[in-house]
Amino acid sequence: MADLDNYNYIIYGGIMARELLYSKIEEVENDVVDMGNMCIDSLKKAVDAFLNYDKKLAKEIRENDNLIDLKEMEIEEKCVSIIALQQPVASDLRTILTVIKIISKLEKIGDNASKIAKIVLKSELNMKRENEIINVMLEYLEKMLKDALTAFRTGNEELARDVYSRDKKIDKLYEQLYREMISYIIENPKNTTMATETIFVAKYLERSGNLIASIGDRVVYMITGERIKEEEFDFKHFKNE
Repeated sequence: MADLDNYNYIIYGGIMARELLYSKIEEVENDVVDMGNMCIDSLKKAVDAFLNYDKKLAKEIRENDNLIDLKEMEIEEKCVSIIALQQPVASDLRTILTVIKIISKLEKIGDNASKIAKIVLKSELNMKRENEIINVMLEYLEKMLKDALTAFRTGNEELARDVYSRDKKIDKLYEQLYREMISYIIENPKNTTMATETIFVAKYLERSGNLIASIGDRVVYMITGERIKEEEFDFKHFKNE
């Protein structure tokens, strides 16, 4: 009877431990989505501040960047605790490692929003700006990041791969804007400051696109154990042989 009780205790204890692990993982997954939404909000406000020369909003973005940094540290501490206390293996461990990588990318996206806000605060051009490409880039990035977070929460490999591939569109938009701004400078050197600031803003958006694509890559790794970048490297290597 004692052996049976011990057996039942072990089985029951194992089930409880798994349930606790899944509960902790779900908690950090929710935290990642919250952090992602914070980054989306920060990017949108940064572009709004730039286009409308809103220094008050830009200052708010700079101050709130600390909240994103704190969120990253909070999630990272939870992940370390899960690894130390719950000892996840296989797919569960990949999920935790993916979370750590994703929040690092999100923190950098928050930094990019803060850098755009810094441009506004340092600018002496007291003027509103209209730039359709900047708006299109922002809309595209918002959809990319939301889809990346959805792929992460639902384990959707196809959507994660799609997010990764969309970065090329952001790159093309940046190249288009860059050419337009250089043309403005050539036409009238007085446009140099305005064009230069716009190029920098677009560059921070383009870098955010790279980061979101990398999140898509990491989600694919979480699901399959394989990286898209490794697949691309192997394909290029095969072609060159």
